[in-house]
Amino acid sequence: MNKNYRLKAQTRDRFGKSEMHRLRNEGRVPAVVYGPNEESLAISLETKELSYLLQHVSFENTVIQLDITGKVKKSFQTLIRDVQQHPYKPQIWHLDFYLVAKDRPVTVEVPIMLHGTPAGVRTQDGLVQHVLRDLEISALPANIPEQIVVDITDLNIHESLHVEDLPKGDYEVLTDTGRTVVTIVPPVVYKEPEPVEVAEGEEAEEEVEEEVAADAAEEEETEPEVIGRQKERKEQ
Repeated sequence: MNKNYRLKAQTRDRFGKSEMHRLRNEGRVPAVVYGPNEESLAISLETKELSYLLQHVSFENTVIQLDITGKVKKSFQTLIRDVQQHPYKPQIWHLDFYLVAKDRPVTVEVPIMLHGTPAGVRTQDGLVQHVLRDLEISALPANIPEQIVVDITDLNIHESLHVEDLPKGDYEVLTDTGRTVVTIVPPVVYKEPEPVEVAEGEEAEEEVEEEVAADAAEEEETEPEVIGRQKERKEQ
């Protein structure tokens, strides 16, 4: 299950592009918190603290406690719903935090991790195809797993695991249970095309055909000239 992750935040009451620019220059990231039965709240967070957390968790399914100070002093359980980044720099520009209640299920996607080396790879040089990488579930915030680990050690070539084969947990699976998660396929063998051998008789026959075609072309080219000479003689 998810660990207890926390971030410190401060309320903000100034807006606009110049204010966003000022915050980023001061090493802070603008954000907003919203959710059921709560008014949206504009906040900012330290860039270093936020970047460190996002490098170590899968934020799509990680419950984060926001400890807010300033005009509003509250702690919220949240999920990150949107991350806006700079178009070409590794810089976070803005975040959306969604409030979650402890007693209300939320819908999230959890990464599926494969564990072990399949028998089909060890003994038959097969290849692992990881088809489905995230599982959509509905769960209470406290029951959201950080990841779902699947043991694929016993899989042979042409064998697969589906959503219905995944480990069960305290959540409802929303993804179609018939979808393939992982399959072991045979190795790909590349063969170079074999050179085509032409028999001596065939080569000679082709040469004769080419000569005949050339002679016919010469006759077609000279025929108009002969006819032209015959016409000249008649006129004389």
